Amino acid sequence: MPIATTLNDVQTRAWVGLLHAHATVVKQLDAELLAAHGLSISAFEVLWRVAATEHGRLRMTDLAEIVLLSPSGLSRLVDRLESEGLIERIACPTDGRAINATITDAGRARLAQAEGTHSEGIRRTFLAHFSEAEVGQLGEFWLRLAPHCG
Repeated sequence: MPIATTLNDVQTRAWVGLLHAHATVVKQLDAELLAAHGLSISAFEVLWRVAATEHGRLRMTDLAEIVLLSPSGLSRLVDRLESEGLIERIACPTDGRAINATITDAGRARLAQAEGTHSEGIRRTFLAHFSEAEVGQLGEFWLRLAPHCG
């Protein structure tokens, strides 16, 4: 017996399609990054987000929100990155109660090595399925839903 839903067929297909597409693409990109560079996709995103800031540092609480991890999940990930010398935890210069994740030179080097693999994976597993115009539309759609997509 089918489960009762308030979504129509088109809405259900859009929602389930998003969930499955996300899971499939992320699983493939994660496997490629791990095999080639020893970085999970979450670790890559942490390095990428921190490196993209003006001073190469970001408050742990802000970083957790941006990368969609719980504070404890981010803390465990940063522990691993710190043990590899890719990230350092440093007291925030403007708020002694806050801790910043700061990318190291080794972190920047690992990120630079992994960026090509990750970008090619994104092109192959995601972008290749859409025209440039559709990619632009997707970008606009995601920004409606999540302001940190940009």
